[in-house]
Amino acid sequence: METIDLIKELKQNILHIQSTDSLDDVKEAEFYEFQIMNTIFHYCLKNKYSTEGFPEKYQDLLDSEDEDFQDFLDFSVKSYYVYKVSLQQNDVFKMVKLYCNDSEVVYSDQDCRNDILVAIKILEQEGVTLVFNPDLFVNIPLFRPKLPG
Repeated sequence: METIDLIKELKQNILHIQSTDSLDDVKEAEFYEFQIMNTIFHYCLKNKYSTEGFPEKYQDLLDSEDEDFQDFLDFSVKSYYVYKVSLQQNDVFKMVKLYCNDSEVVYSDQDCRNDILVAIKILEQEGVTLVFNPDLFVNIPLFRPKLPG
């Protein structure tokens, strides 16, 4: 399945869920959002898209699946990378636009770019960067349960 088709399918699942108020449905929608961002993230890595020296500065850590680096790559960091790349690469921009678009509203490319810039600014205000500092992971206990996925 093409990446864009997978994103469309996951987005349809989210739109279907948004018509309910159940906590389980909210969690399921968040799961699909994570899946979409993760799909775009891996698409960017596969295509060797770079921004601010990321990911090439950390290729060894990516290849070795370093646990601390994997902890660093949370939803916020992946989103930040994807949003930055989407301003440079049109194929990624189309994926992000599909992810952000509500099917009931006409969503122009410029509106999407503006929303991406706002999202980047919010993430930066929260301290999200593409710079991995292994010292921040020193106090993590030696035993960490493996999470699914």
